[in-house]
Amino acid sequence: MNAIIKLLDYLITFLQKPIYPISRGLNIASTIIVGIMILPIVFDVLYRILFNKSLMGIIELMEFSMVAIVFGALANTQINKGHIRIDILVERFPKKVQDIIDVFNYAIGFILFSILAWQLYIQIGIKSGLKSQALGIPISIFIAIAAVGTLIFAVVILIDLLTSISKLFKNGVYFGVLFALILAAAVIMLPAILQMFSIRITGLALGALGFCVLFILLFFRLPIATGMALIGLLGMIIVSGKPDAALKMIGIAPYSATASFMLVVVPLFILMGELAFRSGISQDLFDTAYKWLGRQPGGLAMSSVAGCAGFSAVCGDSIATAVTMGTVALPEMKKKKYNPGLATGCIAAGGTLGILIPPSAGFIFYAIVAEESIGKLFMAGLIPGVMLAFLFMLYIFIATKRNPALGPPGESSTFKEKIVSLKGVIGMIFLIVLILGGILTGLFSPTEGGAVGAFGAFIFALAKSKLTLKSLMLSLQTTVNVTCMLMSILIGVAVLGYFLAATRLPFELAAFVTGLDVGRYVILLGVVILYIILGCIMNVIPIILLTLPAILPTVLSLGFDPIWFGVITVLLMQMGQITPPIGINLFAINGVAKDVPIETIAKGVLPFFVCMLVAVLLLVIFPQIALFLPNLLF
Repeated sequence: MNAIIKLLDYLITFLQKPIYPISRGLNIASTIIVGIMILPIVFDVLYRILFNKSLMGIIELMEFSMVAIVFGALANTQINKGHIRIDILVERFPKKVQDIIDVFNYAIGFILFSILAWQLYIQIGIKSGLKSQALGIPISIFIAIAAVGTLIFAVVILIDLLTSISKLFKNGVYFGVLFALILAAAVIMLPAILQMFSIRITGLALGALGFCVLFILLFFRLPIATGMALIGLLGMIIVSGKPDAALKMIGIAPYSATASFMLVVVPLFILMGELAFRSGISQDLFDTAYKWLGRQPGGLAMSSVAGCAGFSAVCGDSIATAVTMGTVALPEMKKKKYNPGLATGCIAAGGTLGILIPPSAGFIFYAIVAEESIGKLFMAGLIPGVMLAFLFMLYIFIATKRNPALGPPGESSTFKEKIVSLKGVIGMIFLIVLILGGILTGLFSPTEGGAVGAFGAFIFALAKSKLTLKSLMLSLQTTVNVTCMLMSILIGVAVLGYFLAATRLPFELAAFVTGLDVGRYVILLGVVILYIILGCIMNVIPIILLTLPAILPTVLSLGFDPIWFGVITVLLMQMGQITPPIGINLFAINGVAKDVPIETIAKGVLPFFVCMLVAVLLLVIFPQIALFLPNLLF
């Protein structure tokens, strides 16, 4: 056994020496591309405004850039353990059991992405004579980039697999490794096993079984992207009875899922939020809000919510908003002896505004899956987002008015100080007017608005002398990491989508639900509960990508407006992120306020959860709260 361990360690070192530097090099290339891709879009917008003409090939150039960014960063994201997975169950197991589960997951991932790399390699030959229409660039070049990136990704997973096996062998866990490897092989060979025993599962039953198996695998820490691609591939093999069609599908999906101009908006808005954060805009927003609201009961807490709402206009993620504002506001509330539950609860809840007030990454992915207008969804989220912020502040005012010890009033400010403080919101207003104004006036599309916004945030950070080369590189690196995590899930969605379409699960489910003898609001209540639960265990974007293809046809068949449902969907998922005991935002705030027990944060956030329920109820009773602006402006 010692010889086997030595062999494993030798293989690990042998593979790491070339692969890790290559992975880092590709990741650096992805980082540079993200920084550069802003310029052609901004230049194209300016050229179109000045000369009423567009530059040739910008769309193709951006599509190729997305492929290079995603597949260039896949391996390095795996090295940093950055791919999204659900860890709430497995982390409670003994460490040796966790390691055995990791062996299973790594074995699945290595086999799956090796197959994917192989099929992408085949596609290089198939597409060898195909060129892009505008620029005449051979598409096979970028399929080759995808194939190389996927192959290196598979090798990095292999290194992780060998490392886990070596670790378990050193601890004498031999049968656990054998069990994990056999189980992984059995899962991969499932279509052949079913065929061997003449077991046939078709249609709705197969689709439902696929979803059940998918969620089981996800809860056992298989990365979400891997799980979706795996079920899609195996499901297609079972549906077709032959592996050829399924393998061809898995070779087409990765490139087609990432080479999309609409998806360019994702890294651009992420980068805008990163640059805005580095410019110190969060501190400015909080200071301004405190000048105007600080004198009120619970003034610091209300200022925190107002700051979250303002920062949400330049950052489309709830966790980032909560952590950023928590870093700024929690020390101040601690100095003023605020109740820890109220202090942490208001920021955990305020962070949810980050995915509701535009620009929102949640709305972007909803628009992609539902094939709806990003601009309409941005406008639909604006009034509900402001309404929710008002409800939060109203609760804080009432609670602290009744019990001043929860959040004592702060210092008063003169009218002149209040007016002077408004300079702190210049950055936010500048970016909002720049992005939403340009989209609404038709100067540029939402995708182009992402580039304009990121460029505007860059200029603003430079003007404030807050942007250094180091902070710029950190912003670009974070953008690449987050983009890769999200896009890898979208690749999984693309593969899974073929399987769902083949089983007709979404449409059969819609037909079944609409045939039930219950009111549509009863069914909506079921969706509400489902999304709140799912929001507890994963981020809003994976939920949208995972569930919307199955749920949306049902919702539309019941007569609900897809734009309105987009707002409801995002709001519900954000409720889940502050729902005790496993809401993600609770743990994010606990990471900032380490001296506050998680139970205190959970208790403090409950009243804000009730406020969100009120917001959902108001949206159901008065849909025009969400639909007024889209109907008016589009």
